[in-house]
Amino acid sequence: MIDSRKTGAYISRLRKEKDWTQLELADRVHVTPQAVSRWETGDSFPDVELLVQLAQIFNVSVDTLLSGEPAAARGGHGKATTGEVVTALSQGRAEQVAKMILEKEADLESVLEAAPITRPSLMDQVVEKIAGFEFTVEQIAGLAPFIGQDQLSALVDKYSGKDMDPQRLLALAPFLGQESLERLVKQVITGEVDASMLAYLAPFLSQETLDQLVGRVADGTLETGHLPGLAPFLSKTVLDGLVNQALTGKIDASLLPSLAPFLSKETLDDLVSRVAEGTLNVEHLPALAPFLSRDGLHKVLQHIGAGTISPEVIVGLAPFLDKETLVEMIRGGVSSSSG
Repeated sequence: MIDSRKTGAYISRLRKEKDWTQLELADRVHVTPQAVSRWETGDSFPDVELLVQLAQIFNVSVDTLLSGEPAAARGGHGKATTGEVVTALSQGRAEQVAKMILEKEADLESVLEAAPITRPSLMDQVVEKIAGFEFTVEQIAGLAPFIGQDQLSALVDKYSGKDMDPQRLLALAPFLGQESLERLVKQVITGEVDASMLAYLAPFLSQETLDQLVGRVADGTLETGHLPGLAPFLSKTVLDGLVNQALTGKIDASLLPSLAPFLSKETLDDLVSRVAEGTLNVEHLPALAPFLSRDGLHKVLQHIGAGTISPEVIVGLAPFLDKETLVEMIRGGVSSSSG
């Protein structure tokens, strides 16, 4: 595993052995002294071309620089090392690297280690030339930040969403194009992929796709239980539509609390009015209370009358009420019980 701090410390050690300043090393590889300083502190890492230049200047192997220790201190293995892969990449030999992978002369992990310091266009070439390679989902997720969207989509499209658990999907989703994301959504709708995955996809879906998913809830092809995961990303219009469906009984009104953090003040005020009118059960008030103004809550409680509110609701509302209102409610509840 490449560690920028170990490599940086080793570059610093080799520079000092040469009795060079950071400026002198910077001049030899045509970078700024600040760049050398960032390498040595581990704040940044030389790209593949510079890494090979540094290895030549210090007369060490690329693997030695990558590991931060002399090669003799490490055990070898029969396959090409990460340093050899980096050297080939530094010379733009994507086809050679691809051949090494396909012929099992190198492990893909070596390419994954080199990816953060390799140009994306070069990584695209390598991936394109090993199209027949059987990538694991973990390997695809590892490549995702370093290859183009088209190449990534081509890799992901070969896999069923069933092969992706939430953590893998979370790692991939930010890098996927809309077409790939929509294909995954379709797999959710057809039941090929567990609908719990929607919560991981939602931040990256287009508004149109999100609206379509809400429509699926309305027509019963998607369970209402998945709405809370979508709610933070829905438009005001769509959220208001869901509230209306909850009020008219088309979807379960128990979902209202999960929607409440994302509702507009006007919609919340309307819900409070519904409670006052009796068209929305007062039992929903505690869940809505964190998002209501204290004055609005006080008015609706006065309108309802303390004696009609159950002790459980009073307890739920307590953190959001002033002392006088709470005492009034408790007294009203006690008087109602005595009567």
